[in-house]
Amino acid sequence: MQADIEIYVLSCPTETIVEWLSQSFKVQSTTSESDTSLTLKLLHNNHIIPVTILEKAAGKRFTSIWFDSPNTPWKNDMECAKSAFEVLQSEVRCNFQGWQEAGEEDPDQWWRINANGEGLYIWR
Repeated sequence: MQADIEIYVLSCPTETIVEWLSQSFKVQSTTSESDTSLTLKLLHNNHIIPVTILEKAAGKRFTSIWFDSPNTPWKNDMECAKSAFEVLQSEVRCNFQGWQEAGEEDPDQWWRINANGEGLYIWR
């Protein structure tokens, strides 16, 4: 399990993302931090999972969804991205190998899922 999970969704309204999350989690609270940021507390298997949704996180069109917990139903970013794409039908990207402070992984390697399929992508 990863310590946290983060995915990026292309051109998907925050309300639609919250609806997707409501299918798998019980939403305990939502707080609007700004015009582009929403913080949620989700309940899953008796664990509170803090989630931040940040619009325009990567360019103008990508929204970040950050689960600040190891207690999600997914074991890594890629599983979460696949789940999000199935429901949202919007392109989803995530870090290819998860973030690691030490190591020789290329930080520009991302996994991209869209209507054309999925695969490795260099995001610059």
